[in-house]
Amino acid sequence: MSSANATSCVYGEIWIDGFARLHKGDDFTSSPSSNTLQEFGDVWLAAAERQLSLRPKSPSPEELTERRQERKRKGLVIALNTYAKRNNMQLTDLEFVEEKERNQVYGRGALYVHSNFLVKGSDGKPTMFFAEMHPDCTQEEDVVCCTPLEENDYGHCV
Repeated sequence: MSSANATSCVYGEIWIDGFARLHKGDDFTSSPSSNTLQEFGDVWLAAAERQLSLRPKSPSPEELTERRQERKRKGLVIALNTYAKRNNMQLTDLEFVEEKERNQVYGRGALYVHSNFLVKGSDGKPTMFFAEMHPDCTQEEDVVCCTPLEENDYGHCV
């Protein structure tokens, strides 16, 4: 191949010469095909479909919801474990049951999550807890507060 006919774009058996003309095969001196635009479009489409097939599939809306719920649950378990450690309790003494309510609040220049959640103690008795934490709680340092609610504590998470 001469430098005058050098190509910078090769797509399978179709290539583009230095003058933006499409050619087929390895014969760089051949004249451009009469169907070059259609052929180029077909090759481009096949390459694009091949690239898309290599992409990881996006999770379904249901799977995204499950992942979100699991992240929330893990944050509350971290808050509960923080409470247990601060109160010299065994981590196995408290079991997370379910979140009842969650709100986001803005305070002290940052966004926080307030959550009311149900915990089962080692005696099997359910207790409502309150936690304040950073929205993406992944470690104990993200927990501002976690405490059981008294029976006279009631109302919405605020």
